[in-house]
Formats: sequence, structure tokens, C-alpha cells
Amino acid sequence: MPEDKDMNQKEPVNKKDELLEAISEMEVDLDRTISLTDEETGEEIEFIVDDTFEMNGKEYIVLLKPTDDPDADYEYIIMETVEIDGEEMLQTITGNEADVIYDYYDKLCDELYGDDEESDK
Repeated sequence: MPEDKDMNQKEPVNKKDELLEAISEMEVDLDRTISLTDEETGEEIEFIVDDTFEMNGKEYIVLLKPTDDPDADYEYIIMETVEIDGEEMLQTITGNEADVIYDYYDKLCDELYGDDEESDK
């Protein structure tokens, strides 16, 4: 006798169901926005919190910002999470430290999601 599938588990039946599932996941992402103020211009900029990771005992956050680039919807920046006077703050990463951290995050993404360039070959 064939196994009965759990009736509570819903799998996408067709492309329309897959699209609806993707849209519902996108709506969750909209709740993960933060506003940061540019210290030089005073401009307030909206970011989407995309990811967090740890490196050498420090916590980092990956933020997405919409871009005008026709080849990319977003550009990402990585900031360090620090505690100042008991309050959690975000700190810009600069210089060689930034290069090392961005390289590390790129390698993490390649390990988790695969290298898109290699899969295109």
C-alpha cells in the first residue's frame, strides 16, 4: 500500500504555487528593514538585513541597498556589530580589514550556495 503523505505538509503543486510561496517569503523580508543615517550627508537610507555571521569572535551584519545598476537589484555592505555604552551599534569596516571580511563572506556564500560563475559553465 502506498504511504500516505502528511496532509499538513503542502508542497508547491505548480509554478503558480511556487510563485505564491516566493511572494509570501518576500513579504517576511520587508519586515527586516532598518534605517541608517549617513554621518556625512545626514541622509537617511533604508537597508534590508540580509544576513549575519561571525568571524574571529566579532559579529557582522550584511545589509542590502537598492541600486540604480541595471545588472544588479541590490548592492551589499557589511558592518560590524559593536556594543557602545550598553547599546548595540553598527560600525563601518574600512581598509585591509574590510577586504579580509568581504573575502571571508564571499567564501561563506560560495560554500553555502555554490559559485554561480562555475555553475554557468
